[in-house]
Amino acid sequence: MNKVTVRICGQEYTLKGEENEAYLKEVGKEVHQMITSILERNHQIDTSSASVLAALNAVDRANKKEAELLGLKSAEGSVYKKAEGLKEEMKLLEVALEKTQRENKKLQEEVSKLKQEDSKEKLQKEREIKRLETELRLTQDSAKEYRDENESLSKLSKELKFELQSYKYKVLELQKKLFDTQLTQTKEHKEKEKREKNPILKEKSK
Repeated sequence: MNKVTVRICGQEYTLKGEENEAYLKEVGKEVHQMITSILERNHQIDTSSASVLAALNAVDRANKKEAELLGLKSAEGSVYKKAEGLKEEMKLLEVALEKTQRENKKLQEEVSKLKQEDSKEKLQKEREIKRLETELRLTQDSAKEYRDENESLSKLSKELKFELQSYKYKVLELQKKLFDTQLTQTKEHKEKEKREKNPILKEKSK
């Protein structure tokens, strides 16, 4: 048994217990803080009354913690019940799995019997399967060719659109140049007519 001396509100107390010394000192410190806090909030009561209030608060906290613990235990019980329910569901699933395995085995036996049917009918089925596989392969090859061709056409279409856009810009540029040229020619023509009508301007131009 461990024994420590703690100071609570100026008074020394000896605490004994199976717990280690650090724990006992922490308990004394917490009690001291509880009483001191009550005294600081209410200067009209003495240390004895503050000690009673601190004890009441400690008991209240202990009761609430106990209620909280009971709630946790109740929740734990609920979880346990759910686990038990899951176990029951697991058992039902195992039973269903066994039934499915039996049915699967029965189907495998039937398939095995079908495989042992008349060899001629089996051969016809195999030929039909091969024919369908060949058709499927040809269809897949055709689809690949169409896809490749479509990608090529799509790429060519993008290139043509780009070229067309470039030509549009060139046409617009040429149209602008043509317009500027016509405008210049019109101005020159008007100036020429003006000089021909006015001899003085004509003479100056010489």
